[in-house]
Amino acid sequence: MVQADREDRQDNSVKDIFFLNIEDAYLAAAKQNKIVDKQGGERLPYCYYDGPLTDIVLDNFVQVPADDFVMFFSHNRLPIPQVIAISQDGIVHFNEMPADVIEEIKQYRSKYRIDESIHVDTYFIDPLLALNAAKQRNRVYCKHPTIDGLQVCYYRGELPEHGIENLVHVELHDLVEFFTLSKLRLPEMVEMPDDLEDELKRAVREDMANALDAITKKRVALIEQLTQKAKAQKPVVVDGEPIRIAIPSRRLTTVMQYCSQGVAKAFEKRGCQVLFYIEANDMEVHNYIDFLNRFIDFNPHVVVYINSLRNTFYHDDVINIIWWQDPISEIKNQQLLNWRQNDFNFSVSPIFDRYLKQCGAENVERQHFVIDEDIFYSDDNRQRQQKIVFVGTSYLTQVDFDNNQQQQAIAQLVEILNRGGCFDQQTVTRIAERSSLTYEFVFWKLLFYVIRDYPVRWLCQHSTLPVEIYGRYWGQDSLVALFFRGELQHGDKVADVYRSATYAIVSHAFEINSQRLAEVAACGCIPVVYDCRDVAEKPHWDDYCLFFKTEDDLKNIIDNRSRPAKSPIALAKNFTYDAAVDHFIEKSALKSLLGKSAFGDCQVSA
Repeated sequence: MVQADREDRQDNSVKDIFFLNIEDAYLAAAKQNKIVDKQGGERLPYCYYDGPLTDIVLDNFVQVPADDFVMFFSHNRLPIPQVIAISQDGIVHFNEMPADVIEEIKQYRSKYRIDESIHVDTYFIDPLLALNAAKQRNRVYCKHPTIDGLQVCYYRGELPEHGIENLVHVELHDLVEFFTLSKLRLPEMVEMPDDLEDELKRAVREDMANALDAITKKRVALIEQLTQKAKAQKPVVVDGEPIRIAIPSRRLTTVMQYCSQGVAKAFEKRGCQVLFYIEANDMEVHNYIDFLNRFIDFNPHVVVYINSLRNTFYHDDVINIIWWQDPISEIKNQQLLNWRQNDFNFSVSPIFDRYLKQCGAENVERQHFVIDEDIFYSDDNRQRQQKIVFVGTSYLTQVDFDNNQQQQAIAQLVEILNRGGCFDQQTVTRIAERSSLTYEFVFWKLLFYVIRDYPVRWLCQHSTLPVEIYGRYWGQDSLVALFFRGELQHGDKVADVYRSATYAIVSHAFEINSQRLAEVAACGCIPVVYDCRDVAEKPHWDDYCLFFKTEDDLKNIIDNRSRPAKSPIALAKNFTYDAAVDHFIEKSALKSLLGKSAFGDCQVSA
């Protein structure tokens, strides 16, 4: 096919294009030109085409049916093509994609919710379907409100050699052996060609169901064997060898995985040998067979878990440190838990202390959230802009706006918020009873929505400073959307935003000593904190923060360019992983190991 003139080639070689001719698309994709995306990184331009499926494994060569164009792009995160390539009389003509088509896709994407994803991890009978689906890098719901996963596309049959990470070859007869030990998520559906005979489709579905049942049974049997083996294994202390500390974590956590990493680094600095166990990517899930095998091989003296007891496979001598940071059902249901003598509880809040004691925990120590000083720090050489920022997820999706009971409760919460009232237990209980909702739902869902989302909306409506909002779902709020700058992965990018700003909103329903407060302060940014001191545990850091209770309070802080009496950086020095590990050692049986082992540098810091 003869290409367009040179000027057109230059203009369109660095764009994502929808080709109506498969040959034109392949020729363009095969060039492997690079383009610069909006974030400044290099990538291949996508060459979409309307035509038959092929076994061409180029990542940027993707089939898109023309009659399903809008729906296709509405349900993925692929770059929307800005150009249509049409072959006519031996020449490829490039036309702009109609603006209304692009806008329709963007509108749909702006309202996208993870739990509404149409994609699931799939076993494909047709390898060509699997190949085209894998190239789309679709996201799947992983039963977490903000964290999703990369769709895994399993296939039988043959494909050319490729490097597509989420395209995995497993023959039907190998399913049980493969998935018994694999850390990849199991397929949730089988995708078969429409022209396959109905009888064959039924047979394939039956084979898949039988395989999944066999996988479950094999896993249960192996887990039981490994649990007994781990429980019988004594963690012997050997003179001259370091203490071994296992720290399991989960990818499906917004904060906990980073806290676990920080604790691991702090123990390693003390000379401890650390096993930090977490999924390697967003296609994996915890397979407890793999975890227990690693646990047994490592044979830890100490386990540090965040938000989970999980003590059923420990030898009695294993020291178990549990740091409770979230209101999980394990401690909220008020049922007695099976505590061991070597289980040591730490929590971030009096509310969690109460939950734990209702579950039979005798002693609970306070340990607030902490920060990674290698990431969250102030840079005196960087010029700070006069702006105010917020980083965090909107709780908009936690609310059913068609539910009259929820709307009634929200109206009462907002009325109290607007007049600067107190959200103590009695107040929330009264609202829950009036609305015929549970206290737990009103407190953890609706109150958190009001305290999080309303101050951000106030900010966007009235700020006399530039405003930047980062996180998830803010694009769905019309008042906030204009100020929304997208999502940020926790860590360096969040710290960079705080180091660039003068002020940052810190908004929590019952806690002053939050992780967000420590991160903001450590970066030298002034924390503008929702004033819940009437219910929050001390210290309140009155001299280091600016507090607002109402919309007018927030407006006055910004209008007057207020500043706290003391630098917030000094506040952050109280929230370090080194200090937390010192506390864990001091308040647990870990301290006694210091006299039994060459603990390396694992000494309590001064």
